[in-house]
Amino acid sequence: MITTAIVEDQSRYRDLLRLILTGSDSIQLLFEREHCRNILDDVVKEMPDVLIMDIDLPGKSGIDAVIELKAVFPEIKILMLTVFEDDEKIFSAIKAGANGYLLKKDSPQKILDAIREVSEGKASMNGLIAKKVMEYFRKKPATNMEEFNLTRREHEILELLIEGLSYKEIAAKCYISPETMNSHIKNIYQKLNVHSRAQISARFGNSKPL
Repeated sequence: MITTAIVEDQSRYRDLLRLILTGSDSIQLLFEREHCRNILDDVVKEMPDVLIMDIDLPGKSGIDAVIELKAVFPEIKILMLTVFEDDEKIFSAIKAGANGYLLKKDSPQKILDAIREVSEGKASMNGLIAKKVMEYFRKKPATNMEEFNLTRREHEILELLIEGLSYKEIAAKCYISPETMNSHIKNIYQKLNVHSRAQISARFGNSKPL
């Protein structure tokens, strides 16, 4: 059983998420919150396997909450589920340590699949997020490309995600196991991830606090 928690301020979407999660035999919902101002205390008390987090929350953003949580619980699995499709939000969340990034328009099945993936230590992204990642790497100077060391296989997987193929379809097309394919996705996340704000500023030129 995968234990989960929801941090979402929109009551209608929170209700929808509750229905999606409680309708699964393999997922247990521990708690729901409208904000993340006390998220450390909530996590200490309940310790969910996967925390589902919005970005635009009252009082403290979901990205700030990810930074706070990862500093204390680096192994906690966090799935961002938001409406934001802009580069700044996507990369700020990934660099803060989010294990997955989905959009609220993604299907219930995609959300359930992503919860299972991140609970197993994998990373999850949809085709749009894969496209943003690919565009990011393409825009970087050669020296930075070498620094991130994105492999040919990782490029290939991102391209197939952009085309809309599922993880299973990509694994079959590339003649690799689903586990190996998920490992490549996780590596892509790790190559984007930085663990301090100073590194983020120096490497990505982000002068604004996350």
